Amino acid sequence: MKAFIAILVLLLSFPAQAGTWGVGQFDNDEALDRSSDWAEAESTLVVQRALEAIKGSTYIEAPEAMTALVAAEVVAAAAGYPSPDLPDDLNSWIARQSALELIALIPSAKSAISRIVSPEGSELYELWADADLSEWLVAVAELSDRLAAAPSSIER
Repeated sequence: MKAFIAILVLLLSFPAQAGTWGVGQFDNDEALDRSSDWAEAESTLVVQRALEAIKGSTYIEAPEAMTALVAAEVVAAAAGYPSPDLPDDLNSWIARQSALELIALIPSAKSAISRIVSPEGSELYELWADADLSEWLVAVAELSDRLAAAPSSIER
């Protein structure tokens, strides 16, 4: 019985949804699924759509928020500030895309992050508030810092 309770506590300690094991943008199944899908995408439109989905929502569901955070990671990586946790297949895909198209999404990525970390209208924020909110906010702030350091355009 003690083992069952310990497993239950462990499962409940990571919010968002089943398949979340840490606070990083790539520490959940949703993000890794999106990364794999995008590594086979034809264009950067998938990244743009993920960020646009956040703009029009009055309430951001957790899967959409996690997808938008992956999109912001793609933008940061294209600008030269990749996460050390960026999956290899996604990194290879980013290298084959137009950096200019992705870097043009920096304002959208910053805006999406601002909405996602708001206590108003973000399911992901609510879920992390029940667990390790401060650690998650630090992880997302690190992504924001990388986007802030990125140039608004680059030569390629």
